[in-house]
Amino acid sequence: MTRANLKTQKFCAFCKHWYDPANSNIKPTNPRLSLWEFDSAAKCMCLKRNHEMKGGERCGYYDCKI
Repeated sequence: MTRANLKTQKFCAFCKHWYDPANSNIKPTNPRLSLWEFDSAAKCMCLKRNHEMKGGERCGYYDCKI
């Protein structure tokens, strides 16, 4: 698991377009400070790019789902 600050970092695991309906690859560490953990190796389909992306990747279509 990798840690991320959602205020400054934009990873696919936290994007609305990354298809993970159960949010099984992310979990809160300290949500008040926007600190979360995610599985950077997990792969899910990106609904915007129509391509399988890893949770640790980034792209220009990022839209935070949290």
